[in-house]
Amino acid sequence: MRAAAFYDLDGTLVDLNLIHATLYVLANLGEWSGRAGYLMRFIGRVPRLYLAEQQDRRVLNTELFALFKGVSRDRLEAMGEEYCERVLLGHLYPQALELLEANRAAGIEPVLVTGSPDFIVAPLARALGIADHASNRLAISRGRVTGRLLEPVMAGTEKASWCASWAAARGIELADCWGYADSFYDLPFLAAMGHPVAVNPDRRLRSTAMSRHWPVLRFDGQSDSPGLLAAMRRVAGA
Repeated sequence: MRAAAFYDLDGTLVDLNLIHATLYVLANLGEWSGRAGYLMRFIGRVPRLYLAEQQDRRVLNTELFALFKGVSRDRLEAMGEEYCERVLLGHLYPQALELLEANRAAGIEPVLVTGSPDFIVAPLARALGIADHASNRLAISRGRVTGRLLEPVMAGTEKASWCASWAAARGIELADCWGYADSFYDLPFLAAMGHPVAVNPDRRLRSTAMSRHWPVLRFDGQSDSPGLLAAMRRVAGA
């Protein structure tokens, strides 16, 4: 292994976000009476979720995953498998899969680093043949979710710190690694990499990427760096 490519998930590899995954799981838990209770809890948290989305992804993750309080671990794992198979795999960007495979062919190990929950990320990683991933983990007590997240919460600087530890344990320099993300909140994660790439970036990340001369990819068929994928294919071919 010469280097690694660290991928964010929501908005980077797939055209979905964490809210979608949360609503899908809540809407399919148990009988309708139970689902209604979970969805009403979600609606009650919408103002706090909106503020957290604007200010702090760590708070957003904490607020969002507290909605799963009381759900059994087995049920969540089953829902994660279902969501991955029925929804997530169908929403992967084809260009993202091309990029992942080109990196892998060039000897660059793929790693998922995301704020999505482990019960969704684990089956996706298996489906993509990705050995390692970092995701948010829910605290479990007596087989049920407590409503708390285990440390580290995958947001902001925690992503960068996790990647640094993972690379150091394998004798890899982050200066040789690639990072892919779509949000300005992932700036510490991208800045830690020797090869940061903004994928489908929001307005603030795109502005930062342009000012720092980072490649910008758009997985809707348009790219601000049209030579990047071609270059990765050439490397893979070599």
